[in-house]
Order: sequence, then structure tokens, then C-alpha cells
Amino acid sequence: MIKLYIVEGPGKGQSFELKADTIHIGRSPDNDIQMNDRSVSRKHIKVLRKANKYLIEDLESTNGTFVNGKQIDCGEAFEVNEGVPIAIGETVICLGKAYSGDDLDMEDMAILDSIDFSKELSESGGISAEDRTMTLQNNMELIYKVSNVLMQSSNISETLQKILKYILELLKRIDRGVFVLIDSQTGEISQLVSIPKRRSDDAINVFSRTIVDRVIREGKAVIMLNTLVEDEVSLSDSLKLMKIKSVMCVPLISRSQIRGVVYIDSIDKPYGFRREDLSLLTALSIPAAIAVENAFLYSRENMGG
Repeated sequence: MIKLYIVEGPGKGQSFELKADTIHIGRSPDNDIQMNDRSVSRKHIKVLRKANKYLIEDLESTNGTFVNGKQIDCGEAFEVNEGVPIAIGETVICLGKAYSGDDLDMEDMAILDSIDFSKELSESGGISAEDRTMTLQNNMELIYKVSNVLMQSSNISETLQKILKYILELLKRIDRGVFVLIDSQTGEISQLVSIPKRRSDDAINVFSRTIVDRVIREGKAVIMLNTLVEDEVSLSDSLKLMKIKSVMCVPLISRSQIRGVVYIDSIDKPYGFRREDLSLLTALSIPAAIAVENAFLYSRENMGG
């Protein structure tokens, strides 16, 4: 009779005999095996035994299930071998035998990547405390910095660059950020303001035009925590081609008029931010929109003079 081993996370060292052909695993007590892990969904995965094979199926969990460095598709049975780490939330399990982690080769490194990635998630789509301590104090400090820079500088490009810098410092998993400004009369893009997060990043002005156009057109924010699990209908070709894993775009609105958007995304990993970060970005967009409007009015007055 095969066993399930918890090799990492809450309950580490425990093992369970899989007595039935179908075993449900999750945080809820009505599962066959209950996980004491808040990042595991109430109904997370199902383990199926067919002849001498074992398969797992993700039950549309919030944070997904990772095997061999890849996230498996929801609702599809995936065959797993004995001793292969399966990452669910902050918990790593193995079937048949416990994974020791010794004698790693290059393929094993991909497995550990999936474990590390899963540890960074929480059920709300959040990020680990090590990567990102999203606290009220951090939010207030960011808003304070933005308020200061808005008062100190009249150069709109310089101002927006500093705001992006502060955002990227707080949201450490974000890879790119850009302010897209539009001409209030023509509706066309008039200016792009961005900063590179990495010196090797030579495409700092790259963004999903489809997402930006949608936010400008509808005047509503767009947030996708993990494009890998989004409905195909909601994904644009640009998101697929650019391999964007998570994206958030918020309109800059002043006096009921859209002045542009602030856009951030991550291309290395999904869950570059939490859903709660939408409120923070929206709060920052208000003074930024006013600054953009003031800069536009100042420019128009000078041209008129």
C-alpha cells in the first residue's frame, strides 16, 4: 500500500496510507487528508490510483499545483512517479517515498524551483514575507514618498519616474512599470514614462497595448494575478506573445477625464502582487493624475503665451 509523505511545510515528517483509489487533499476537514496550511485551498487536489499508476488532479485551487517545475492544468489527471515532489501552497508532498533532496542534477533544480515558487504564494494570491512585507506602514511610507515628490518637482517625467521607482521597490516581484499618458484632445498616446528594474532590461517601454487600450476605453482597472489560469477568452494575443504572467493596469483619472494609465507586470513568475495591491495602486493614481493634468495645463499656458 503506497504512502503519501509530507516532506516540507506544516506537518513535515508525517505520512499517510492511501487506502482508497481516490483520495482528496486540502485544507478542509472533510478531505481524506487535511493539510494545516493556509496557502492550500479547501479542496486542492485529488489523488487517483489506476492499476499501478498514480495520478493527481488539481481541483481549481487558488495557488495551483506544481510538479517537476511546472504548474499542472486544472481538472486534468497528471501521472506522477514515486518520490517526485508535488508543491501545493507551502506544503511539499511525495507519493511512494519521501524525497531526500540529495544528489541534485539539472532536472532536479527545476523541481526545486517549483517548490520555492509555491512557497511564495498565499491563498489570497499573495507573496512571501521574505519577498514582500505588505504592511500598513509600508503603504503609508510609499504614499508619503509620492506626496513629497509631487510637491518637490514640476517635471512630470521626473516625477512619474520616481513614483515608479517607489512602486517597484515595494512590489519586488514586478518586472516592469510604465506610465502611459494620452493626449486629452486626440486620445492618442502622447508620452511613455518608465524605468528599468534590471540594467540588462533593454525593453523598458514594452507593455500590453491591448490591456492599456482596454483600461483607457472603459476607464476601469484590470488585474490578472496569474495569466496561466485565466480563461482563454480574457487573454489577448499580446499577453501570450509577451509571456506576461501577471498584470495590473489602473486609469489615471482627473476631473472625470482619463489622462493615461499606470501599468505594471511580471514576466518571470505569476502573482507579482496581491489583489489588495489594486487599492494601493488606485490610491497612488489619483495624485499622479492630478500632476499629469497640472503639467498639461502648464504646458498649454506656456504655448499660449
